[in-house]
Amino acid sequence: MRFILILLLPYIIMADSIETLYEKVSQSNNYKSKIETLNAEFQGTKASVLADGFNVGGGVTYADLKDNSDSGIEYEAFISKELKLNSSKIDNFLRQSNQYKNLQTKSLQNRYKVQIWQLYGDYCVAMEALQAKAELSSVYDAIKDHMQKGVEYGEFDNSKLIMSSLALESLNLELSKLENLVQMYESQIKILVDFDGQFECKNLEVNIDKLFDPEHSALWPMLESNVQKSEASLKMAQTTFNSVNVEAKYIDELDTNRYMVNFSLPLNIGEKNEAKRAMAMSQTSAANYELEAFRNHYRHESNALKQRVDIYKKYLLSSEKTILQHANKLIKQSNMRFMAGEESFLSMIKATETKLSMIETILNLKIERHNAVAQYMYDYSIDPQGVKK
Repeated sequence: MRFILILLLPYIIMADSIETLYEKVSQSNNYKSKIETLNAEFQGTKASVLADGFNVGGGVTYADLKDNSDSGIEYEAFISKELKLNSSKIDNFLRQSNQYKNLQTKSLQNRYKVQIWQLYGDYCVAMEALQAKAELSSVYDAIKDHMQKGVEYGEFDNSKLIMSSLALESLNLELSKLENLVQMYESQIKILVDFDGQFECKNLEVNIDKLFDPEHSALWPMLESNVQKSEASLKMAQTTFNSVNVEAKYIDELDTNRYMVNFSLPLNIGEKNEAKRAMAMSQTSAANYELEAFRNHYRHESNALKQRVDIYKKYLLSSEKTILQHANKLIKQSNMRFMAGEESFLSMIKATETKLSMIETILNLKIERHNAVAQYMYDYSIDPQGVKK
C-alpha cells in the first residue's frame, strides 16, 4: 500500500537537513537579485555625493587684429576639477551607508532562512500527521475485511459493509489532502532554494530565551544604522561650502601666451539647497521615529508571543503524548471487543474518528504555533540558526 511507503519514506531516501538548505540561500538567484539591487542602490548613493573626474577641453579661434598687422589661428586648452571641501563628512556618510547596506543584506538573508524554517517545519508537522493517520488505514482495512466476512456469513447486513467502505474512503481522502499539503510545502521551498530529495525533520526547535533576546534581531541594528546614516546625510546638507571648482587654462594668442587659473565656490544657499536640507531633516526624523516605533512594537509583540508559547507548552506539549496514547488504547480495546462481537460497529468507528479528530486538532495547533514563531522571526529578521536549541 502507498501508506506503508509513506511510513518508510524518511528511512529509505537521502534527506536534506535544514542546515543544508540554509547554506543554499546564497546560491538562490532570487536572493542574488535582491543583493545586487542593494549593491546598485549603494553605488548610486556613492555616485550622488562623490566628485566628478577631470574635465578637459579646448578651442580654436581665427583672429584678425584691428590694425591689420596680423591675423591667424589662436588656440586654447583647459583642465578643470571639482574639489570637495567636506570630504570627511562624505567619507562618514559613505561608511554609514555601507554599514546600513551590509545590515540590510544580513536582514534579507535571515528572512530567507526564516521562510525556509517556516515551510520546513510546516512540512514536518504535516508529515507527522500524515503518518499518524496512515497508521489507521490498517485498522480500517481490518474492519472492512471483518465486515466483508460477516456479510458473507449473514452476521451483518450489507449496510455495515458500505459504512466501513465509506469510512476507509473518507480516511483516504484525508490522507490525500495531507499529501497535497506536504507537496505544496515542498514546492514552496524549492522556489526559495534548489534541493533534491526529502527533508530531515531535525533541528527545528528554538531556544525561547535566545528568541526574545534583541541581540539576535538583525532589524534592530539595521534601523539604528539608518538613523546614523540619516544624521550623516543631514550634516552634509548643512554645510555652506561643499566644493571648489579649479580650472587651469592655456591660451595661445597671436602675440601672447596666457596661463590662467580660475576658482569658483558654489554656495549652498537658495531654494534648492533649502529643500535639500529640509529633506535631510525629515529623513532623519523619520528614521528616529521608525526606530522608536520598532522598540515599542518589539516589546509588545515579544510579550504576546511569550504568552502564546506558554499556553502551547502548558496545554498541548505536555499532554500530546498522553492524548495519543489514550486514543490508541481506546482503538485497540474497541477493535478487540468489536472482533469478539462485544462492541458495535458504530462504537468502533467512533473510536477511530476520535483519534482522527485529535490528530487534526494537534496538527492545526502545531502549525499555528510554528507559524506564529516564524512570523515573529521574519518581522524582526532573526536568524533561525542563531536561536536554535
